[in-house]
Amino acid sequence: MADSFNFTSHGKLWKLLLFLSVVCVFFLLMFDSQTIKPHKGPELRNVHNSNEGTEEVGGRTTTTKPTTGTKATGKEISTTKSTTLITTSTTPTPSEKVTEKTKCSPEHYVLFLKTHKAGSSTLANIFFRYGDSRDLSYVLGSDTLIGWPTRFRIGQALAFDGTRPNFLCSHTRFNKKAMNHLFPKDASKYVTIIRNPIKQFESAFTYMGIGRKFGFGGNSVESLKAFLRNGISFSDIRKSTLARNPQLFDLGLDFKFYQDAKAIKEYIEFLEKEFDLVLISDYFDESVVLMKRLLCWELDDVLYVKSNERLDKDKSPELSDDTKENIKRWNKADMLLYEHFNQTLWRRIETEGKDFFDDLTNFRRMKEELKTKCFSDKPSMQLIYGNKYAKGLTLRSDLPSDLKQKCGRMTRTENNYLAYLRNKRIEKLVGIHHAAPNEDDQEKVSWDAASDYKYVPVKPNF
Repeated sequence: MADSFNFTSHGKLWKLLLFLSVVCVFFLLMFDSQTIKPHKGPELRNVHNSNEGTEEVGGRTTTTKPTTGTKATGKEISTTKSTTLITTSTTPTPSEKVTEKTKCSPEHYVLFLKTHKAGSSTLANIFFRYGDSRDLSYVLGSDTLIGWPTRFRIGQALAFDGTRPNFLCSHTRFNKKAMNHLFPKDASKYVTIIRNPIKQFESAFTYMGIGRKFGFGGNSVESLKAFLRNGISFSDIRKSTLARNPQLFDLGLDFKFYQDAKAIKEYIEFLEKEFDLVLISDYFDESVVLMKRLLCWELDDVLYVKSNERLDKDKSPELSDDTKENIKRWNKADMLLYEHFNQTLWRRIETEGKDFFDDLTNFRRMKEELKTKCFSDKPSMQLIYGNKYAKGLTLRSDLPSDLKQKCGRMTRTENNYLAYLRNKRIEKLVGIHHAAPNEDDQEKVSWDAASDYKYVPVKPNF
């Protein structure tokens, strides 16, 4: 009985051991199949250990900079002197190309704050054309201004149809609260443009005849020199809001702070937080290409021709060094503004990489090609407003209809484009998009087509 019991117990034990062995072998096989094997990275060629330079990595050129103890990001190879960014492939796969395309989407909500005599009309034309061709909407005033020189208020704009506007491109004065309401910071881009104050102030002073308001004659450089030699009182600045630091005035700084260094510095820092990009008119092409990248637009979207360029006869002679220095001293706040954002512009360009300059080269080539296609060499003038004229362009007579429309939009003055956009907006609001079938187009009417009521004058009976 005991022997029978032991035999049975040993049999069960052997079966248990056999089962555990099978389980162990199974798990060992599973673990082996999931073992992580070393991954062979991309081939590196011509890698130099220099303090700074370019290296060819996997068929792409990359920039190397000295390591300074900063935390590495992405896949990197570190040496004692250089850090090289490693790309994962030399030729993108179709799926990777799609990823590249979907990194950003075109921005359709942009507040562009215009500043006087800084190339802002040329930039506004880019925004007008972009939105017009896509049937987007604008914040519009009754003319080229929206409340300027007072701060922007929503009630100063034409009535809205309840939808969110896409663009603001008119002359107005910065007002954070009202503008943030129409263009929320988390869903819009804010851009503006400034210019070297020496050039900007001379242009504004002579073009707008600022000297007359203070008894310094007309709009000549001699009037400017006399104004700068004598200056004006603190309270007299209110006679012309553009008489001192006009760019910071447009951007919202009150004139009472023009001699307060701390307030000026803090306001410039405030503007840097508020605006996604401050373009520099003196480096217009570089600025526009940077804006194109910020907005995720195409190069073709930002092509331009100059607007409101002074006629040769209206251009001022070269200013003396003393006059330039006086402009800088008189507009100290604008100089600080310009110096700050000029440095900011070039720092941003440095971070864009080599392909930024490829974009810039292509942009300039496309701009010249379009100019040759669109315009003849025949000189012309454009009426800007009042009795003010600027250089114009003459469309070629042999343009196909699509190119004629595209080129024609580029030559529209600001007044003309705004009037057209206002009319387009009103037609959309009231639902009138096309002329009624029975409306006559005077250019097509044949005035001799009917003869039911011929005019027969009454002749006196003498």
